[in-house]
Amino acid sequence: MRAHMRAASESIGCTCGCCGAPALVAFSGKRHYMELLNAGRRGKSKISKVDIGVQPANLIPPGWPFPASTQVIVCCSTSGASPMTAAERLAPYQDLASKLADVPWPRAELPRCKRKEAAM
Repeated sequence: MRAHMRAASESIGCTCGCCGAPALVAFSGKRHYMELLNAGRRGKSKISKVDIGVQPANLIPPGWPFPASTQVIVCCSTSGASPMTAAERLAPYQDLASKLADVPWPRAELPRCKRKEAAM
């Protein structure tokens, strides 16, 4: 993922290596995110619970390849076996769609690092 982000950044003229990072990364189900979050942890150091929605900066997996500007969002499982109503199951995905709609596309012609340099 780091190599892809670097290539995406270079392709738009970025010099900081982060401008090609995704705006957000979403996980479909808490378990998928917790497996990544707990990689390398043992016993009581394991995280036992995460909330649905945007994850706080202190709950980012070790070795996470993206910058802090990339939001991590955990949605509920799409499995019909989970004890939720259809509305409860759909709500996190509607929130995700709303956040994604707020991401400007196409991205700005000038990468963030170049805009900062130009403003100085």
